[in-house]
Amino acid sequence: MVDDVTYDVIEKYQDLSSYDIVDALSDKYDESEIKESIEEVEELKENGALFTEDVYEPIIGEFEQHHKPVVKALCLHIAHDCNLACKYCFAEEGEYHGRRGLMSFEVGKKALDFLVENSGSRVNLEVDFFGGEPLMNWDVVKRLVEYGRSIEKEKNKNFRFTLTTNGVLLNEEIEEFLNKEMANVVLSLDGRKEVNDRMRPFRTGQGSYDLIVPKFQEFAKSRKDKDYYIRGTFTRYNLDFSNDIIHFADLGFDQISIEPVVGPEDDPFSIREQDLPQIMEEYDKLALEYLDRKEKGKGFNFFHFQIDLDQGPCVYKRLSGCGSGSEYLAVTPWGELYPCHQFVGDEKFMLGTVDEGITNPEVVEELKKCNVYSKEKCRNCFAKFYCSGGCAANSYNFHGTIHDVYDIGCEMQKKRVECSIMIKAALAAKKEV
Repeated sequence: MVDDVTYDVIEKYQDLSSYDIVDALSDKYDESEIKESIEEVEELKENGALFTEDVYEPIIGEFEQHHKPVVKALCLHIAHDCNLACKYCFAEEGEYHGRRGLMSFEVGKKALDFLVENSGSRVNLEVDFFGGEPLMNWDVVKRLVEYGRSIEKEKNKNFRFTLTTNGVLLNEEIEEFLNKEMANVVLSLDGRKEVNDRMRPFRTGQGSYDLIVPKFQEFAKSRKDKDYYIRGTFTRYNLDFSNDIIHFADLGFDQISIEPVVGPEDDPFSIREQDLPQIMEEYDKLALEYLDRKEKGKGFNFFHFQIDLDQGPCVYKRLSGCGSGSEYLAVTPWGELYPCHQFVGDEKFMLGTVDEGITNPEVVEELKKCNVYSKEKCRNCFAKFYCSGGCAANSYNFHGTIHDVYDIGCEMQKKRVECSIMIKAALAAKKEV
């Protein structure tokens, strides 16, 4: 297992001399510890285990010039409305800085046709029903799935449908349809009752936990071999979020994700830089609990620890980033096209419509260039190929450009990768014993 002093030495190794590294870290560690760690890092480098040559940077210009992506996924904003009033919601209770509305079948059908027409020879296409709360427009969801299935053979396409829901409207009929047609369902819940109800109340102020949890437990059991995720958001009010993940596991959920809230620093619930030490401790705590439960046969999957450390992301993914605006688009209830759900409502990023197609190609071209090599802060980051440069929308919201990074998010991402390495090393060591 890599210790703290080695992590700190690795971080400074390429920029500082051995003498300067000792000087920089002398307040935290004994000089002998630092020197021993420097020797270990030098040995790893000589053996090719650290700081290997980046073979992709020399070809990024050529890749951008010849890279002609096709649209392969849509986020259908089937409902700009919601039956909850989540306090951190970037969609403003489903309104997305605009007005409430439900997508008509006609607009959704045009969106699926747009996806087919702009997907080139790609066979597998993804459509996520999103909101607001998509179950508030359930009839249109069903009709669009049925339409998609009806054209698959003729168009030589295969639709992978997914849906994100807060669970309020879940019932047996909906559950049966989701289990038949949805490859993945994301279930929104924030954790312990007091945590969830503080941030995810109804508009009356009443908490949603007691209504939703039994429905989610039943639904998770009914999924059997199909994918689902319990997906939470942690805020400054529950920096002890590892307890919420453990709570999910104790409720019987084995596919779990929890994300840090992203919001303006003056929002009382937003994560601040001074919160990072506690957050790092929580990820360490979670990693140890994760291992302990795996060993006892009570394991669960935590989304951010599921990293392939043998192969990692494919070269295409490493160089193209998340694909928002070129491979992945969001569609509003009125048929407007945006790079992703987080850009919806910002007119500068409206790319066109399902009727007219792409009418703002300049923004598409700029988004295509958004990758780890367009971001100075990513260049020397050991985790850059696991996040592909992070979220363009977060970068834009905090720095006014898509070619920067959300710094707090970066620190958390690096910590999650470190925990993943530790977990894999620990599991490998147990196999050898």
